[in-house]
Amino acid sequence: MTVSDWINLSLSILSLILAVISVITVVLTLKQNNKMIEESSRPYIAVYGDMTNFSDLQFYIILKNFGKSGAVIKKFSCDVDLSKYNYGITLTPFENIIGTMLAPNQNIVCSIDHRKLSNDNVNILNFDIEYEFCGKVYTEKCPVNYGAFRKNLTTKAATKDKELRTISYTLQEMVQKDL
Repeated sequence: MTVSDWINLSLSILSLILAVISVITVVLTLKQNNKMIEESSRPYIAVYGDMTNFSDLQFYIILKNFGKSGAVIKKFSCDVDLSKYNYGITLTPFENIIGTMLAPNQNIVCSIDHRKLSNDNVNILNFDIEYEFCGKVYTEKCPVNYGAFRKNLTTKAATKDKELRTISYTLQEMVQKDL
């Protein structure tokens, strides 16, 4: 073999190595892009708590889809028996949630008897959710810290003969803060 043949062979081998590296890089990039697209467009279903105080304290458990796609609930459980905290009605909160499709930004709200939760010294409710989107199953663990809500103080305006002004200011504040 001549020097020219060795140079051509070396260049051919280098070209092959660079081509293989390029193909591997493209495949890895495509996989990463696919994962990023899935993460940005998939459903994200979570459970959280909230409390209101209009004329009496109310505690709510909210199941919400924070994602960009809808999902079907496959499993839903809580480590606390929610049937004990339903205001005496013979319904268990979220009892029939399996099979429900949650659209993006859709939520399901359930009022829970906060007095019974406090009397039973329940601090954390642990929820396990399993849901499906496009054949892929996702699971979430969502602890709801009721103790944090129970020990927060909220004040209310008590203005004799100025109730309408208080309501007006409250509504304006809510609009300004986009609540």
